[in-house]
This record gives sequence, structure tokens and C-alpha cells, in this order.
Amino acid sequence: MDPKKYIESGILDDYVMGFVSDQERQEVQCLAKIYPEINEALRQAEDLMATWAADNAVAPPLELKDKILANLGEQEAASAEIPFSPKEEAVVRELPLETDRNASAQTPFAWIAAAAAVLLAAYLAWEWQSSLALQDEMQTIIVQQENRVDNLESDLQGLELSKEEMQRSLAVLSDPNLQKVALNSVKEELSAAATIYWNPEEKKTYFLRNELPPEPSDAQYQLWAIVRGKPVSIGLLALNEETNLQLMEGIDKADAFAITLEPLGGSENPTLEQMVVLGKV
Repeated sequence: MDPKKYIESGILDDYVMGFVSDQERQEVQCLAKIYPEINEALRQAEDLMATWAADNAVAPPLELKDKILANLGEQEAASAEIPFSPKEEAVVRELPLETDRNASAQTPFAWIAAAAAVLLAAYLAWEWQSSLALQDEMQTIIVQQENRVDNLESDLQGLELSKEEMQRSLAVLSDPNLQKVALNSVKEELSAAATIYWNPEEKKTYFLRNELPPEPSDAQYQLWAIVRGKPVSIGLLALNEETNLQLMEGIDKADAFAITLEPLGGSENPTLEQMVVLGKV
């Protein structure tokens, strides 16, 4: 078993908030005794829940107690105003004085006990509602944290891929037989540049997109080698690629390289008025 994956599954958070079955609860308790890391993660989750509950505890409204006592007072006054029937009044007169004293002594305690019970019930109901709200809030926070972890993992994977791709690019560029050909804008008003790394002996051509204007959705850049005054297509550029080296078709002879903007899929012959950059070897 992988304790890290078990912790990341979120079952410890469900355990702390009481969302697990009896079997899952026993499982968590058992694994916490076996794996120190699970026990530590469980302790941290419990501490987090306790800290959150303490920081977000809200006292019952002050007027709640006054309202309940006032309501009890009204009930007591209403009971006192109900007249006895003649028979009940006769029975009351015949009761011993000691019984009257005991009854009058017990009545306040009965009302106090009833009031305390009502207050306790109201407080427990309020605490229950607060607990439910806290659980919902904690669950929302947990989901947000899980999403954040997923995003960080995706970013990390992206960085690892970028690192591997950069290492491959550095390995390619370290070839001493590569010729670097700078391609510059053919129009003064247009800011554009690209670089060709060319090994004519091995017929390897690499393209690096330094600064090319974004192509329209219905067009694509095409790379040409100028061989004895004639253009030869050596491939289409990947759409909107900005930094990565792209391996193009191999060629062993070239006097210059140029890039034109062509319809999607490329053209057999370059559209000269759509030429963007040009560089001589």
C-alpha cells in the first residue's frame, strides 16, 4: 500500500468530518497505527478542524435567552390567571399548609429546569446548524485545495516537459557542424525574425521561430530554400509555435532561406508578395 496515495485520496478529511462508514472509520484507525505518515496526516487534519472550529465559533444571539425567559414568564402568568372551579377551590382549601409550602417551593425549580432544557435544546440546535455550515465550508475549501494541487501537478508536468524539450534543443544546437542562418523581415514596417540551423552534410534543417506575426486562422507559414535562384519547399511551420525547434525537410544545398504566408496546407510555389523573412546563407 502507498500511504501517500491513501492520504491524497481525501479519506482522512472525510474521517475527521464524520463522512465515512463504520468500515472506513475502522480502516483509517487501523492504518494510522501501522503507518506513521498516515497517523501524522490524520493528526494534522484533526488539528486543522479544531483550529477552524475555534476560529469560526459564533456565540448564540444574546437576545435568545431573554426571549425564552420572557416566553416562559408569559406562560406562568397565563396559568396563574386561570380560575379554579368551585370543587377545585374546595380541595385546595382542604390541603395541609405544609403541602402548599412544598408545592410553592418546587414550582420555581420546575420552571428553572424547563427553561434550562429549552435553552439547552435551542443551543444544541444552533450548534448543529453551525456545524453543518462549517462542514459545508470545510468541504468547499478541501475541493478548492484539491483543485489547486491538480493545477500545480499539471504545471509541474508542463515544466518537466519544457525542460526535456529544452535539453533536446540544446543537444541539437551543440552540433559544431550546424550553420546558423538569420532570417530578417523583408518589410521595414513589419517586425519579424526567425533562425535556421542547417547541417548540409547530414541534410538536417531546424527552424526556430523567434518573432513572427501570428498567422490568420486560414493561413500557414511555409519555409523555402532558395537553390540556384529557384524556391524549394522544405516544410510547413507548426501553427503558433513560438520557442521550440522544429525539424524541417533535409536539403544539402541552399543559397538562402525564406518564409512566406500561404493558405492552410501550403502552396507548390511561394506567394512572393506574402514573403515575411529572408536570410542568405
